[in-house]
Amino acid sequence: MIIRMSPGASIEQLERVINRITQDYGLRCETIVSDTTVIGVKGIASVVDEGRILELPGVDRVIRITEKYKDASRSFHRDDSVIDIAPGVRAGGPHLTFFGGPCAIESEKQAIESAMMAKDAGVDVLRAFVDKSRTSPYDYRGLELQKGLEIAAAMKEATGLPTVSELIDLRHLDAFLKAGIDVIQVGARSAQYSPLLEELSRIENPVVLKHGFGNDLNEWLCAAAYIMSGMDREGRVAGSGNRNVILCYRGIKSFESETRFGADTGMIPLVRMRSHLPLIADPSHSGGDRRLVERMTYAFVAAGAQGIEFDIHNNPAEALCDGKQAVQEDAGRIIATARRIHAMLDGIGIETGSSVPVAAV
Repeated sequence: MIIRMSPGASIEQLERVINRITQDYGLRCETIVSDTTVIGVKGIASVVDEGRILELPGVDRVIRITEKYKDASRSFHRDDSVIDIAPGVRAGGPHLTFFGGPCAIESEKQAIESAMMAKDAGVDVLRAFVDKSRTSPYDYRGLELQKGLEIAAAMKEATGLPTVSELIDLRHLDAFLKAGIDVIQVGARSAQYSPLLEELSRIENPVVLKHGFGNDLNEWLCAAAYIMSGMDREGRVAGSGNRNVILCYRGIKSFESETRFGADTGMIPLVRMRSHLPLIADPSHSGGDRRLVERMTYAFVAAGAQGIEFDIHNNPAEALCDGKQAVQEDAGRIIATARRIHAMLDGIGIETGSSVPVAAV
């Protein structure tokens, strides 16, 4: 629900509306002040009696929002969100942020050499994946947890880069945070695992949320809202939520077998029209072939992606996990060219439309 205040409404009138929403209905408010002050109501707004709100002085309109992913929607947050990952490293808005490194930590030597290769290429956030969720139990699934985290810490120390690592098991979250993992990633297989998403709503670390194998746009953004809302199972606002969500597009399963996943570049501007969250894309996991990674990177950036996540490995031929899609020294050329494309398209914005969707009016 959105409550739009009349032009010239006083601070006292605004506070009275907020008090009614929070005290009478137990919901939370987010105020957006621009030319017209707007109050975004968070929670199960169906309990709100519109008439009781409209009767308050200073209220112009009450608008019901049809989207189920309110926190992730531009309806509540018109401007692009920009997320601080580490000093000097930001995602979203005008920034083009590169996440890169090995698909999985296999050994200390492999991890450190791949990390240094990624740093030299110009990545901003280093992939340091300890756990791997694999289709077959016979595929490589990572080292023992503590050993993997120790190597991840060594990668961070050697490069000075912030790290991102995929969390598969809820029981490992505290260990990840204690080991200094800066960004938690939710993989495609876990994209709608609500207990994991709810737990991540209670931390402040940025979260990269991958696009699920079969998720449509609504499902993907609803998953983001799980992390952001802080809602409990009874629809009450139990916490402030985690606003630091970064979307990562990798496509969905389709009938085409020549690429790993079907990636529609048209989804990039569409997602940015619907959501204020930073949006990056993954050409390694969508294409599944290093020969496709470079061109797919350029296509994603040209379409409006605000970052790229891809695999960089020191020796792909010997990789235990997804070596076929990993790049090596060419990563530097890919990043440099992508940055030039991004700069060339600076000023060609994504049409975001009104902060209030037509369907809701």
